[in-house]
Amino acid sequence: MCLSEVVPITSPPIRDESLIGYLIRVSHINFYERSSWILKLGGLDYSRIKASKWNNALPKLAAILGQDTGKLSMLAPLNALEGNHSKVGIPNGEVISRYFLEWPTKAICSQCARENGYLSSFWDLRLVTHCPKHLCRLRERCSDCGENSRFYRTTVDFCRCSMPNENADSALSDAHIGLLRLLSNKYVGTDFDLEQYGFSSQLKSASFREIIETVAILGSSLLSYANLDGRCYHQLSLDKIVSHVAVSADALANWPNGFISHIGKLFFPAEDYSALSCVGYSLEKLYQFSLDHQDRVPVVFAGFEAYLHSVAGEALVVPPKTITPRSGRHKWLVCAADAREWLRVSREHFDRLIKEGHLKTVTFRRGGTVNRLLTHESIDAYLDLKSRLISIGAAANMLSISLHTLKTLVDAGFLRPFHSPDLDGNHCWRFDEEVVAGFLHELEETAKKCSVLPVQLVAAVQKYNKQGLSYVRMLKMIKKGEIELLMYSQKERGFLKFGVDPEVLQKLFSDERQFLQPKPVPEWHRRTGLFNG
Repeated sequence: MCLSEVVPITSPPIRDESLIGYLIRVSHINFYERSSWILKLGGLDYSRIKASKWNNALPKLAAILGQDTGKLSMLAPLNALEGNHSKVGIPNGEVISRYFLEWPTKAICSQCARENGYLSSFWDLRLVTHCPKHLCRLRERCSDCGENSRFYRTTVDFCRCSMPNENADSALSDAHIGLLRLLSNKYVGTDFDLEQYGFSSQLKSASFREIIETVAILGSSLLSYANLDGRCYHQLSLDKIVSHVAVSADALANWPNGFISHIGKLFFPAEDYSALSCVGYSLEKLYQFSLDHQDRVPVVFAGFEAYLHSVAGEALVVPPKTITPRSGRHKWLVCAADAREWLRVSREHFDRLIKEGHLKTVTFRRGGTVNRLLTHESIDAYLDLKSRLISIGAAANMLSISLHTLKTLVDAGFLRPFHSPDLDGNHCWRFDEEVVAGFLHELEETAKKCSVLPVQLVAAVQKYNKQGLSYVRMLKMIKKGEIELLMYSQKERGFLKFGVDPEVLQKLFSDERQFLQPKPVPEWHRRTGLFNG
């Protein structure tokens, strides 16, 4: 690389600074006319901004700026993490869905830009439509001076006004302001006082990812396409996003009264009563969702518990007594027809449950008819198993792998689903949560603590994928004793906890690479014509 391709004056990036804002700031201190000059050296431009293209050019761009590639990659949602292209890292070290981010964005708070001297990546979040400090709406154009926000500028603020955007948005509620400041404390590291907003201690101690996923599910609880990954925000206008965040803020503030009021709105929607064919459908859907994803939205589940306690008048929940069969030949049996109706399963599914041993039967013949009776104990055991069934997405999230990787583990015999298209023709994959947790527990028992810094499994697979390394092959090698499974970090989740020795892995696959290379052709083969080149 020529010396002319390195900026004369370098500056380290700030923790929550955006990548484009960093280019603008470096261009300003080097007295460039346009920030696009730096991009041209890296083979990039602002006309076609694509995350994959920028990610490939990031090492060259980091060399031009005189910075480390790892630090530069945290300024923009470019790297795919957790084995999933929809998951990206943020400056505080957490991993969130890229659908929560609008990158790149031109909307900024001019007052913060002038006071701080840099552009924060906090403004890339779709949920953040207003500044938590100045309470003004993020803007791409100034209505006074007429200036528009452009990426190739060399000043952090595009506005020419002496006092830009002073007026706060009076439409913001106190709960909405508190939620924005809570997000800012988690993402930027600010120290806003949150006591006046009445947030629960569980919410204030939650991670940034848990908070935005809670906001997403509460704000879009009246929509049929609500989800935790923020995909619905691609379909909503900016005003709709503001209203959704306001709904979530009202539900989370003044805990638990705010959440109880939110449940009341689900019973009686005030704005559009005819929007729902069944008033209780949204409430049932939200409760079932919080029940299935207690680990991801524990605040929502705690809100439902508080609501049920308030309805019951804070009465203690008494567990039902266990019915034990009496001594004698009567074993508390039920006929097969009643059992199928009770379990709501088809005849084929019912026969499969009996064949696999999930339901215990007593068969007897009366005349020419064969009758089957089922024990209450086996039915209760199956209902308990059914309550533990989770979707394929939830199982992949527990293991921190992609859906394709999970299916390859199933094909290799490391995991067995309860429902799958190949197993029973069911198009919906279902896994027993205890089976998945037991699989992870076995890996934790096998993993050893070592003084050598291991490399994560996901990083090892990415590095040697072209040599044929996959999760399945790695687990088989661990099972055979060819490599040892090491503990990477107890703070991570799923497969991200584990790692392997990088030196052992490099030795194995470097030998394999040499083995796969073509052998040199002897000279006498060429002379005798036995080699047809």
